[in-house]
Amino acid sequence: MSKERIQDDLEHGPQPSLPRAVPSRSITLAVDGSPIPRRVSSRSATFDVSSIPRGTSLPQHAQTDDDDTGVKEDASPDVGDAIPGARASMNNRMNGQPRRDTYSFQPPPYGNPSAKIWGLYLSRAEKTDKGVLETWSDITNGVLVLAGLFSATVAAFITILSFPLLQRNPTDSTNLLLTQISQQLAALSNGTTLSTQLIASISDQSSFKPTASAVRVNVLWFVSLALTTLSALWATLMQQWSRRYVLAADRPYAPQNRARLRMFFAEGVEKFGLGAAVKMLPAFLHLSFLVFYVGLVEFLFPINRIVAYCLLAVVIIGLALYVVLSIMPLCYPESPYQTPLSSFLWFVKASAPLVKDWFRRKADVMRERRMNISLGMRRGLERAAFGLNWARDARALRWTLISLDGDYELEEEFLNALPGAFKDSPSQHYSIGLGKRMHRSINKVTHELLITCSSNLLPEHIRRQRLAACLGAIWCFPETAKRHCDAIWGQWPEITNDPWAQVSTEAWTNAVNSVTDSNPLIAFHAHCVQAIIAAMWCSGRWLCPKFEASLLLQRQLDASCVVMREYLTGNRDHLQLAVAANLLSNALQLLSRMEAGSDVLHLKAVMDVICDGLDVSDVPGDLKARFVDRAEVMTAYDPVQDVAPDSHHRHCALDLDGAWTKVFRSGHTQYESTIVERSL
Repeated sequence: MSKERIQDDLEHGPQPSLPRAVPSRSITLAVDGSPIPRRVSSRSATFDVSSIPRGTSLPQHAQTDDDDTGVKEDASPDVGDAIPGARASMNNRMNGQPRRDTYSFQPPPYGNPSAKIWGLYLSRAEKTDKGVLETWSDITNGVLVLAGLFSATVAAFITILSFPLLQRNPTDSTNLLLTQISQQLAALSNGTTLSTQLIASISDQSSFKPTASAVRVNVLWFVSLALTTLSALWATLMQQWSRRYVLAADRPYAPQNRARLRMFFAEGVEKFGLGAAVKMLPAFLHLSFLVFYVGLVEFLFPINRIVAYCLLAVVIIGLALYVVLSIMPLCYPESPYQTPLSSFLWFVKASAPLVKDWFRRKADVMRERRMNISLGMRRGLERAAFGLNWARDARALRWTLISLDGDYELEEEFLNALPGAFKDSPSQHYSIGLGKRMHRSINKVTHELLITCSSNLLPEHIRRQRLAACLGAIWCFPETAKRHCDAIWGQWPEITNDPWAQVSTEAWTNAVNSVTDSNPLIAFHAHCVQAIIAAMWCSGRWLCPKFEASLLLQRQLDASCVVMREYLTGNRDHLQLAVAANLLSNALQLLSRMEAGSDVLHLKAVMDVICDGLDVSDVPGDLKARFVDRAEVMTAYDPVQDVAPDSHHRHCALDLDGAWTKVFRSGHTQYESTIVERSL
């Protein structure tokens, strides 16, 4: 097509021409003028060349390789020439005006956005259904096997022993006829006739009527056989219904439709009690066993009463044991023994209070009881297991620790996870009870691991990791915390090889983290340990990176960065006095919550050692504000009281004129001893 023809069409409109076949070719025009992408993106639009009016010119670089149109596919398009209104929109954007596109583009849906959430539902549902169906399959398979064996046994008893008792024995008829013939021949030989009484007896013997015992035996055994075969039939139907449920929920549909289909049939299974029906299936088989044994006892009574009574005793004992096993889960929820009758008895027990609530018009209580009953027996027993029982939890944790069998890596992992059990404890009573049962085992395992940490045989990062795990477990129990505190305190005069006395940043960090523990004994020893380690660092007895020490001291003293900078750059005695004052002020608050003991003297000894030789001259005012009032110390230590001669209390002398008085606000010049009475 010539340029003159195109210009003429644009000015005067397209001229009529003969129709010709133009191949419908789609090209992708990029809005930003970039090369044509192979896929349609959110910034591209697809146009059909055949849909463009005849006479509309395409830019030269947007031509295809068609001979009639001269368009090239691999060229970049000019949207302003190909799309009406696009040129104006692009000019508006260049002039700062808002974009006004005369066309809209909807990206094709590349998947359902809700498929992910429904896929999660299906994965959980398939896992749950798999466990339930495996349980149902085990029950039905067991019933089928046992029903097949037992039905064969019952059928043999009926065929051989009981059923012949319901009909005349052909041998008896033959014997009766022979008896009658012999009596007639004897009478003819003697020239006499048969007496009327003899004829009547013979006629009575010819008429047959089964005994009542035979009828009862056959009734019982046929009922047993019927129950057994019905159990097998019921088990077969259960398997078919289970397969139908699985196939119905596993159709090749979209995830949301599969989820709706599965929930539809799952609600039907729950509504019509398919699970309860499967669990009650063995009950029919158990009933058939009972009926068979009753019939066997009835069968033996006419034959031999001694054998019958022995069998009856065995049946009664077995029946009593069955009843006990059925009731046991109601009395002991942790009992592993139960029967199909247990669920029914649990339902009766749980439903009995509804009658009383109905008379009292307690609608809310009745609604809650119905909800609990609808959850079933298993959920009811699970709620009993979820109750708080620190003794059971302690046994479980000790069993876990024993099962590790001395594996240091697994024991380290156990100790590392142990503090979580105490942080998640619902009450202090629970933590105390759990600690009393666990501290001996933890003490032994921790001691073994601490020895490996002090042997210099482990890589440094593994040693520090194991040490942190051990210290985290130590600060869970008051007994181990006190042992660790005494060991750290023993490092002040001279360094020892006690594995519990490893002074490290891990020990300092765990002490700082444990000062807020709800147990006052643990918090008290944590304050002592952090004060001792801080004083050892301040006095140069133990080396630690200054950056780590400053962070720990800032948390320990609850000081700002500016105050810590002044402490670290100024007189170290002032920093050590701040540590001692912080220990005393926090310890006084904990002493009122602690039981009487030797902790008073322990605190005083620690304070004297920390404050010994410190210069208290030129103490700044903000540091003096941290000091403790002398009267507060006297009140917290409860001065001496009169003690009866036969009392088991021990007196402890407390010197209020020692070195620790340097952190007292009010001065004291004369020596004074106060006897503090504490019961140990």
